[in-house]
This record gives sequence, C-alpha cells and structure tokens, in this order.
Amino acid sequence: MLHKEGHSKRHVKHIELPAGYNLLSDEMQKLKVTGGASMAGSQEDGSGSFSIPKEGLPESVAFNLLQNELTLDGNPHLNLASFVNTTTTETAQRLIAANINKNLADNDEYPQMIELSQRCISMLARLWKCGPEHTALGCPTTGSSEAIMLGGLAMKRQWEKKMREAGKSTAKPNIIMSSAAQVALEKFARYFDVECRLVPVSSKSHHRLDPLELWNFADENTIGVFVILGTTYTGHLENVEEVSDVLDQIENQHPDWSNKNIPIHVDGASGGFVVPFAFTEEQMRRFKLARWGFDHPRVVSINTSGHKFGLTTPGLGWVLWKDDNYLLPELRFKLKYLGSIEETFNLNFSRPGFQVIHQYYNFLTLGKKGYRDEFNGALVVARLFCLELLQNVQLKDMFEVVSSIHERFDGGRITLDTIVREPEAFKPGVPLVAFKLSKKFQERYPEIPQALLSSLLRANGWIIPNYPLPASSDGSDKWEVLRIVFRSEMSVDLANLLLNHLQQVMHRLTRCYEALPAQLQEKGRAREDMVRNMLLTLATHDEDEETGGEHKKNYRGTC
Repeated sequence: MLHKEGHSKRHVKHIELPAGYNLLSDEMQKLKVTGGASMAGSQEDGSGSFSIPKEGLPESVAFNLLQNELTLDGNPHLNLASFVNTTTTETAQRLIAANINKNLADNDEYPQMIELSQRCISMLARLWKCGPEHTALGCPTTGSSEAIMLGGLAMKRQWEKKMREAGKSTAKPNIIMSSAAQVALEKFARYFDVECRLVPVSSKSHHRLDPLELWNFADENTIGVFVILGTTYTGHLENVEEVSDVLDQIENQHPDWSNKNIPIHVDGASGGFVVPFAFTEEQMRRFKLARWGFDHPRVVSINTSGHKFGLTTPGLGWVLWKDDNYLLPELRFKLKYLGSIEETFNLNFSRPGFQVIHQYYNFLTLGKKGYRDEFNGALVVARLFCLELLQNVQLKDMFEVVSSIHERFDGGRITLDTIVREPEAFKPGVPLVAFKLSKKFQERYPEIPQALLSSLLRANGWIIPNYPLPASSDGSDKWEVLRIVFRSEMSVDLANLLLNHLQQVMHRLTRCYEALPAQLQEKGRAREDMVRNMLLTLATHDEDEETGGEHKKNYRGTC
C-alpha cells in the first residue's frame, strides 16, 4: 500500500478533555518523544506519531504502546476475507525464530537454505505434473504478485523474440485475462507496457473466463493468456483445456501468424496447492480439467502463494517454468557477489529466507496426506456452511450461493452424509463460499442493503467482505456478494458460531425493517428512501464518507 507523508486519515476527530486532565500516567507524561517536548506536547502539534523522536523510549514502554495500539487490528483467525495463512505451529515458530535473520540473497553464506529452496522447486515441479522430458526451473518470490510479474515478463520476451525473427513489429503486445483476475495480473500489464485485454465474465460462465470469448480478443500480438486456477471472487477454476482448444481453432484460421502456440500462464495463487492435493484425477476429469499443469503443452509457467494454501507465514510465493527454454537467458542475471556466481531472475534482492525454510518444513511434516486432509477438511466445512445457509429453517430463502464447491456433479441434493462421505461427488474449487441475499428476500425487504450484514457481523469480530462481482457481459457485476474463505483453522464449531451470528443479524434487520415504518409518518417512495438511507448509514465507514463517493470498494487485492 502506498502512503503519503503526513497524518493518518483515520483518527481525525478529537475529544476536548477538561483542563488538567491527562490520559497518560505521570511517568508517561514525562517521557520525551520529540526534542524538548513531552509526549503530550508533541501530540498537540500532531507530529508525535509521524516524526522520529530525538530520544528513544525504553523498550518495554515502546512494546506496550505498540502492543496496545495493535489490539485495534482485527483478529487474524476471524479475518475471513483473506486467503493468507494465519496459523503456525509452535515447532515451526521455533524454526522460524532460529533463522529469522538469514538473507535469502546470500547464497554463499547460507548454502543449506538455498538447497532447501531448490528442493521445494523440485517438489512443486512434480506436484504440477512436470514430466521427465522437461527440466523445470523456478524461484521463490515475495508472493504471487511478484511471481505473476516474472511469468508475464518471460512470455513477453518470448513473443518479442518470435516477432523479431519474423521481421515484424513488437510495438503492441497484449495479454488476455478474465475480468475476475486479481489486481496483480493487471499490474503486470501496466508496469511492463502490455495492453491488458480483460474478458468480461457472466453468470453463464460462472464468473470466470469464457473460452469462446477468446475469438474477440486473441490476435498475433497476444503474448499469452493468464488462466486462473481459483478466482478470488467465487473460487471457480478457469479451464486450461477449453482455453487451449479455442486457441487451437483460432491459430488454425490464421496460418500467416508468426506467433503460434500462444502460451498459458496458470495463476495458481490458491489452486496451485489446493487442486493437486484435494481433488482426485477422476474428479478433475469429470470437471473436464484433467490437464491443468505442466502436462498440458500450452502451459509454460505456473505460480502459487506459499503463504496461502502452502500454509507458510506471509511473504512467500513460487514461480516455475516447465523448461529452461521458456526463460530466455537475457532475463537472467549472473552476479559475482558475496563470494560466488549467482543466476537470478527476480524483482527483489535482499529478503528473509525463513519462509522458504517454513515451506520445506511443511512439506516434510504434512506430506501429501497432511495437505490433503487440511484441504478436504476446509472443503467439508465450507460445504456444510452452504448446506446450513440454504436449508436452515432460520435462514430459509434468505440467501443464494454463487460459488460452486457445494454442487454435486450429478445435480443431486446435498446432504450431510454426502458431504462427509462422498467428497469426490462434488465439483472442485477453492474452499470459499460467495453468497448474496436471495431475490425473494430482496423483493420482500428491498431497502435492506447487503453491505449492512458485513458491518453488523464485524461487531462480533468477523471480517467478511461485501463486494461487487467482476465486470460482466450480462449485468451480473451489479450484484454484490459476501465472501468467506475457509482456511484450515476454520473448524465446524467456528462455522456454527458464525451461522448463529448471521441468524441474529438477519433477525435484527428484518425485525427493525418491519417495525420502523410504523414509526414513520412519511408515505410512499420518500419513506422507502428514508428507511434505506438510515440502514445504509450503519454500514458506511467514516473513511467512505470523506472520499467523495468515487471509490468503489472491492476485494480484488485481498489475497
């Protein structure tokens, strides 16, 4: 996040206190934070929190100040907006603490840490179906955002090479992705001078890339297609095989193109771990997505986030190329540094290495079975949540589920027994639930804004985003959805507690709605607007009121 120099926008309202009244103890009042001025005095000119003090505070005091201030943050375990892992075992924490000062850039000083990184690359290559005829290569990154940049840049350079060899212009490259793409994919296009061709989604395409739309977007200047293995909006898997089939048809109709075999980069930020561990080959075949990894000829690179479903601490991503040929030498740097020659391709240099150690530790301690159990458990809880959302008497007809992991292949009715005993009967996807107020509920209570649910649940500590669906061709982007990410720590008990709070919120809203009109004298449309505006006010944060209304909230960057 970018920050401007100055004061925080958040706490702009001040309370006038009686003369001589001090919030801080005498000891704290005497502590000097800025030259010659007490802490209280420094706050008067607004600089206390935004200038480096001339004299530092004792460590214990600074610790307590920060610890108290940080309690205002949300509880990470109740942050159901985020895909980022929030649990770490005590043993893993000890390993992290012992290696917290190691720099991943110092290959010569920490050779064994670099060896662990190479082992992780090999493990991921096999996980993503890289065959013996290829030798994959890759690197750790700070997250999927950096990994996307590297994958996209490699495709751009390959396209430029093809076009130069054919004597054609390299002036107008473009890249294709669905409008459901996470913002990092668009950032690649903007930062590296590539035209971003966003394909609108629709309800029919399940709010993911519709391969048939490629006819309207692909041309000789297309450097590649980003295919998302689990969108952040609804968790749906975009179909590598169907995208490739359409690209085959397009290229067959243009034999004059010098850019043949348009490559696919798979954005597996979440699905890169979930899909190979959680779903059987038979499930993926029934979903018509048997080949999503390096076993597909068009897939040249894949990224994932270790700090999401790789279950590490924040700050780790991975990007792999199927073979050495897909990463041109011109992008690699050979540096004589710190005692040895290093070959690198990244946007960062010095960075912590403990996340890589944590990743390898997870591979060892969890193994395939451990990861499978973690993800299957999360999927079971997510499906049980959907079952209650749709069939609970207290919530009957109030919600519609937009995500699909609760749907059976045969279209049959979901039951507790099938969820627990027949996980292979359900469609694959990232363990999240995207849902919205039902059409029936909205017709009965048209003035109740869905955003209010998110705000009222926040009072119980739950952080659940409410955001519009991606740009669409059928108007479905006018819908807003609530999204819950079911990470491994989301137990059945916790999900039941959330459902209870959701029931309470819905009961309060409907009771308030039904009681309020009787207390108002206004009639007709003016009264309806008043009701809606009163309720919407409760869901509006102070920051939103100050910005002038141009900002449209969504959670594309929350990953």
